[in-house]
Amino acid sequence: MEKTKKFNLFKLLQNAAVVGLFLVVGLGTLFATGILTRTITSLEITIMIGLLLVGLLMVLPWAKYLEQKEYKIVSLIFLIATAVCVVLWEICTLVICSAIRNDNGNNIILHFIRITLLISFQVVVASFIGKFVIKYRAKYIPFQAITYLSMLYIDFWLSTLLFGVSINAGLKITHSVMDILINRVTISLLVLSIVYLGVAIGTISNARKRSVRNSILARNRMVNRDIGIMDLNDDEIETNKNNQNDAEAQLEKIKSMFDKGLITKEEYDAKRQSIIDKM
Repeated sequence: MEKTKKFNLFKLLQNAAVVGLFLVVGLGTLFATGILTRTITSLEITIMIGLLLVGLLMVLPWAKYLEQKEYKIVSLIFLIATAVCVVLWEICTLVICSAIRNDNGNNIILHFIRITLLISFQVVVASFIGKFVIKYRAKYIPFQAITYLSMLYIDFWLSTLLFGVSINAGLKITHSVMDILINRVTISLLVLSIVYLGVAIGTISNARKRSVRNSILARNRMVNRDIGIMDLNDDEIETNKNNQNDAEAQLEKIKSMFDKGLITKEEYDAKRQSIIDKM
């Protein structure tokens, strides 16, 4: 009997992301070259596919963890949360495009967009931090701390800004929020958070690349050494062993002579180096 193929969520989402990427790039190229007319409907479809692609890229790591039966509960939570965000993004796109077509925008739409953005910020930040914690664990702790603090402050600043927008007053930021966000201290912290975030992520990424490269080089050296040993015949292997034993015996002999004062330190060092060079 043939074994039934196991459903693989990660591969399904990965293939969907690849298809989505080709569709977005293809449609964008057709719009740019003028082959397709840029209508509200065509732009709406392209934006919806693009937003779906963003959601797929966000959930791919969590789908992989879930497929490997690692961090199942956390992975499932972020898969569901991201799916909710994608649904909200698609609804926002439909509502906004419909309002543009009918020229009948209202405050309810703006409130819905604000809520969607607020939810999305929290999910994106939490998902990013979660993936970082799982990926690096106890490595690069100082840079991880800088990354998390920077992201949390940026999230706080943007969320407070969204809360402070008065929709009924014509999308104006309230004075209380302006006083909190638009001053030297908060703006300086925002700029520092963005810079520190980039530096920390770049440093961790480069350190990880070096670690992976060194691991590959070490593995290759071991493989080459094993291949070199396999290429030797029995006589050559035995000869190498005898030479090594002879060298060890000679090293022990000159060490004994040095300890007894029969040779000087300079003579001992010179003879020792000569034996090592011949090994």
